[in-house]
Amino acid sequence: MNKLLLNAVVTLFDPGAASTTSTSNGGMWFALLVPLITITAGLLALLWWLRRGRTLGSGGNRGPMKIVQAVAVGARERVVVLDAQGRRLVLGVTAQRVELIAELHREDPET
Repeated sequence: MNKLLLNAVVTLFDPGAASTTSTSNGGMWFALLVPLITITAGLLALLWWLRRGRTLGSGGNRGPMKIVQAVAVGARERVVVLDAQGRRLVLGVTAQRVELIAELHREDPET
């Protein structure tokens, strides 16, 4: 295994040295690259899926809730105006909790 790793490092810095390796190392390279490529592709697909699955983020307002406006009032604190099932809610959002500040009536002016 150490010889294989040494050959990999030498090949990266001197591509001409790859021709001196035996043909059995070619099979070993293939055996190392296929799982590496498969795992990398799987991780990229997982990251894409996780990013796409968010429903309240920017561009993700497809469900029954819609963020009307969000205003940062601190490093990790926000005041959020949210439409949820015909109700307009004003929420205080921190890293630890979400608290209802007020419920706006329909005759209230929109922000």
